[in-house]
Amino acid sequence: MPYPPWVMEHKKKGMYVNKINESTYRIYRAHSERIKGTGKVRRVVDEYIGTITEKGGLVPTQPKIKGEVRTVRYGGYAILWWFCRTQIEGVLKRLGEDGPAVAASALLHALYGDDSPFLYGCDWTGVAHPGVALPLQGLLASEAKGLLSTLGSALGEDAAAVLEASAFICRVWVNGRWVMASMPEPCRALAQRHGFCWEG
Repeated sequence: MPYPPWVMEHKKKGMYVNKINESTYRIYRAHSERIKGTGKVRRVVDEYIGTITEKGGLVPTQPKIKGEVRTVRYGGYAILWWFCRTQIEGVLKRLGEDGPAVAASALLHALYGDDSPFLYGCDWTGVAHPGVALPLQGLLASEAKGLLSTLGSALGEDAAAVLEASAFICRVWVNGRWVMASMPEPCRALAQRHGFCWEG
């Protein structure tokens, strides 16, 4: 059956189309499987892609959300990891089993001036360094100061602006995996200006 050109522009190899009415079609990705014991073949749908209309074009289906959805701040950890990775890895290696706790505490102190369990649970630091009991007693404050000093050297007078912007870079746990939330344009511009990547 021939489909209208406005349908065919969205149909690629491995995609199939079902006509709903004269102005609406559904498009999906599928494969064929043989039915055992018969010479027949059935089509198995792998993914429903969306609806095609002449006026609206392809309207992708929104994925269903299953299970827990969780958001954590990611930008601060990302920027410190980008510019201070050697220092962070040095803490982890130098302090052995205490390394993750000290690194997590230093990261949180550099970002927020505190290492409370609340901040740890709301920041990517808690995902990257799980199982840490905070706050630390007798914190090695020099570790946090060292991270901020390195960041200041790398970013100059923009260091405070980048740390402020980092609060708006988040990761979301959805459908069993971490994904980046949509990035605000000012955050993207700061990254381009200083040659770093928030997603790194």
